[in-house]
Amino acid sequence: MPLVVQKYGGSSIADIERIRRVARRVVATRAAGNQVVVVVSAMGHTTDALTKLAHEIAPSPQRRELDMLLTAGEREAMALVSLAILSEGLEAVSFTGSQVGIITDRFHSDARIEEIRGDRLRRALRGKKIPIVAGFQGVSPEREITTLGRGGSDVTAVALAATLGAERCELYKDVDGVYTENPSEFPGVRLVPELSFEELAELAGSGSEVIHPRACALAAKYRVRLSIRSSFNDKRGTTVAKLEKMEKAFVRAMTHSHKLVRLSLVDVPKKRKCLHQVVTELAAARVPVVFFNHGVVHGDRFDLSFIVPEEQLSAAKTILARLAKKVRADRLEIRDSLCSVSVVGPGVGSDPEIMSGTLETLHRVGVHLDAFSTSETRLSCFMDRKDLRLAAAALLARFRLKR
Repeated sequence: MPLVVQKYGGSSIADIERIRRVARRVVATRAAGNQVVVVVSAMGHTTDALTKLAHEIAPSPQRRELDMLLTAGEREAMALVSLAILSEGLEAVSFTGSQVGIITDRFHSDARIEEIRGDRLRRALRGKKIPIVAGFQGVSPEREITTLGRGGSDVTAVALAATLGAERCELYKDVDGVYTENPSEFPGVRLVPELSFEELAELAGSGSEVIHPRACALAAKYRVRLSIRSSFNDKRGTTVAKLEKMEKAFVRAMTHSHKLVRLSLVDVPKKRKCLHQVVTELAAARVPVVFFNHGVVHGDRFDLSFIVPEEQLSAAKTILARLAKKVRADRLEIRDSLCSVSVVGPGVGSDPEIMSGTLETLHRVGVHLDAFSTSETRLSCFMDRKDLRLAAAALLARFRLKR
């Protein structure tokens, strides 16, 4: 019997009626001849509400206690979904991340999964029960409760699908699938019926919030077939799988990141391991670097620039201000009004026509680029935030990504 992992986001189970609808979908999947494992996020805006409470009590809440608090949201959701399935006449049993053996590292609030034991899940499946697993959480080797970071339920679902050898992993959202841009901000964009793992990873890493970037990386690594669909209708959604490479490059979709900041160590004396020190400390603090530029050496000095998400500004500023003294930089400069627009598709980053077309389009509408970067399937343009909508609208038209 094929195994399907289904993950339901917070909007999908925001109230009792939606929970009952999810239960009926799970029952229908089981009736179609599948084993089912369900992963749930917290209901609606529960995580936001709990986070707000924590910050009202302590402006900088201790990460361990914050993890203990936030995991309560998923525990509430898993029990309610399990009860709803039981009321539909099927056997269900709920589990926390620690109960199914999701072992993580020791990093509270942004832990990484190291191992999934899954013995209790397998026993439940053999007993013809439907396991309901709390997403977003695990346990460290010291038996401390940890969380996987914002959107971590996607990671839980894909990791379980890989561990259990699932036929597919279905991620149920409040949108019909992946679009050529965010449909709530750019009406008229098209649904993308099929994506490669690499393309989805680039979209997620460049600002699309439809799936967690680490879930993409896991799916690509273990070739977990993904389906991104709406929990509110029966539309097919977007399928993510290994696609045959085509010789012709084209833009399949776009995304953007609203709030980025650039931190620059200016006039750093050239010496061994300077860059290594900076990158190592940012990585140790789990500060994601969206873009890095090693300035051209002038004399015996150069600049180091890092673009990071605005929410990481405080952590990055603390680290770089301290390192500025250590590496004898003249100063730390911060520009806090950046954004990015990225075009994604097979061969995009190495195709001269797409690159020149992108730059020419932005120049024509008067958008000045602060920087740009490429990979095989992505071209990202960094600019002032005030130009975001103008740039995105121009590129959507240029690459015919709207209906």
